[in-house]
Amino acid sequence: MKMKKHSKIAASLALTGILVLPAAVSAKTIPLNVSDSQSYNTSGTILKTSDSRLSKVSKERGPANPHYKMNVSYDSSKHQVTGSLNVAFENNLKIDLDELYFNLWGNADMFTENGGGMEVSNIKVNGQEATYKTNGTALHITGISVKKAAHSDVSMDFTVTLPNQQDRFGWYKNTVSLGNWFPILSVYDNEGWNVDPYYNYGESFYSLTGDFDVTVTTEKNQIIAATGTEIGEAKITDNLATHRYKAHDVRDFAMQMDPGYHVKSANVNNTKINVYYTNEQAKYADSMLESGIDSVSLFSEKFGEYPWPELDITGMEGWFGGMEYPQLVMISIPSSSPRSQNWVKSVTAHEIGHQWFYGIIGDNEYDEPWLDESFASFSAALYDETLDQLTSQPANNTYYHLSSPVSAFTAKANEGGISYYYGMIYGYGSRTLNDLRLELGDEQFYQSMQAYFKEMKFGVSTTADFMRVMQETSGKDLSSFFESHRVFVSDQE
Repeated sequence: MKMKKHSKIAASLALTGILVLPAAVSAKTIPLNVSDSQSYNTSGTILKTSDSRLSKVSKERGPANPHYKMNVSYDSSKHQVTGSLNVAFENNLKIDLDELYFNLWGNADMFTENGGGMEVSNIKVNGQEATYKTNGTALHITGISVKKAAHSDVSMDFTVTLPNQQDRFGWYKNTVSLGNWFPILSVYDNEGWNVDPYYNYGESFYSLTGDFDVTVTTEKNQIIAATGTEIGEAKITDNLATHRYKAHDVRDFAMQMDPGYHVKSANVNNTKINVYYTNEQAKYADSMLESGIDSVSLFSEKFGEYPWPELDITGMEGWFGGMEYPQLVMISIPSSSPRSQNWVKSVTAHEIGHQWFYGIIGDNEYDEPWLDESFASFSAALYDETLDQLTSQPANNTYYHLSSPVSAFTAKANEGGISYYYGMIYGYGSRTLNDLRLELGDEQFYQSMQAYFKEMKFGVSTTADFMRVMQETSGKDLSSFFESHRVFVSDQE
């Protein structure tokens, strides 16, 4: 589809929040029964096409095929969610498990400092009471036995108190943002259990694709945008309405609500695009809808078909650019700082780019942030028709790689590490992908991207996976290209 040309948008606008410079934070992965810190390898290893680390062998990740069923209520007078959760899964890890981990992102310091937090209780595994403890954003369940290849389930009650802040998780005036709001099963891979610290300058999220069945009861005047599709009509009882949503093949579930929302909708291919906006955001509604229609069409053509029946684009006050969740994006339109129409279109395109890169093709956002942010930034430039403006230079300090984990940047936060994160992961990362497009030519580059999409759809990709697919499908040894752009498989070793 023909795109209108827009002004170039700074990559950092799509970040969730820059508040204060954080102290150094170390990545935490927990092997079975062992708590250990992950170290960062600053020396890059160059891999040739034949290197075994680029072979087609995926990491073992689990527990697999999670199916979440939640029944919750939201009380706007208390700004609180209460309810129950059950998640069924398969232990595909070829080992017996005597512990499980969940991430409780609502317990991050930036939320608890503003009145937020999460509490869990009555935890059972396969119907039997389990021992558990929480440590910040990590919930550790012990005293259990989950046999390999067995199907199991965990149930619990939980209470979520939203912080008074307009972020991806919080409330501000009448708008409620429920991103990363429920206990979510952690991923066990070759590094152990992944319970990395919350990263408010970007993302720490890493979860496997599954299904969700969510029932939510709240005031009947609330207008709700949510991951998935609403099933039937809301059931009204006095001043309350009960809604039910189902989502398939998604790795998270988010909601956004405001009684003042209006909705505009349109269809593209087989997807319904819904824009949720308040009176104050009304002048941007058409821009969000236009960007939604054109981005889904363009990215489906270039990368692979958008797989879900709906996509919700929601306006919010915010103080950042935007935030992505499967089938739902949040676009920050603060009343105190008017945005241009082109700004809104470009940020919307960036967040919709994440539907492909993190939503459909998953990654460990803490260990390999470039695999989604660089790709979403490239997607926005593709939409803006500004690929030729992707000329950002890499950090002068060669300690920083494009494939560096978040911990490499936070470890040097007091030396400008967060600024280097923006510059490398957003700016230089999108430039690297455009350089690869120029190296391979448009036809081969997009053919390779479609092959990457097809192989990694609903799975989890790594830097090694991307390098391998690009080399196999193009028939070229790209080791020198990746070396010169500071992309190293060894950053994850």
